Amino acid sequence: MDNITKTRLINELNANNDELKSLENLLKIQKENSNKRIINNFEPSVIIEDFLYHGDLAHAIDINLLVNLNIKNIINLCDCQLDEQIKEIFNLLWIQNLEDDFHGNINEYFDQTNKFLFKCKEKNEKVLVHCQAGISRSSSIVLAYLIRYNNLSLEKAYEYLLEKRPIAAPNCGFLIQLIRYEKEIKK
Repeated sequence: MDNITKTRLINELNANNDELKSLENLLKIQKENSNKRIINNFEPSVIIEDFLYHGDLAHAIDINLLVNLNIKNIINLCDCQLDEQIKEIFNLLWIQNLEDDFHGNINEYFDQTNKFLFKCKEKNEKVLVHCQAGISRSSSIVLAYLIRYNNLSLEKAYEYLLEKRPIAAPNCGFLIQLIRYEKEIKK
């Protein structure tokens, strides 16, 4: 992590030394997996078999793909509104106005998205979590779920996610929020 980013995290997000150290470990995990970044862009990544799919906007607007995969639910984390036909066919949770930047407060949505995902799991229904590119916002939501309901540490959850979706790369602000969320869950 460069000094400018580190200074911004300290000044703008009040990141402490422990959080910065955890962030460095997460960025190291990300870098170690960067050579595995070949991904099938035609279909979303399967994170949990028969349940959790992780993708991008192209996946979310492809009705045939969603129907063929038997996906019933969608969490949309980008500002692009999905077509009316998609809203009619699928159970949709749309998180609007969440910028993929340092200051985006993704933590405020963790409880809402986790409850949505938990209900889908209880009903044995498949769900697609997506954002514009399927890299940062959607990865953060998937990580929050893995921490909360799969009882994984953030590091283990991120290693697992990178095995399934090698391009997963939440921005540093989101990672700090996930570090704080993990601490909150452990309490």
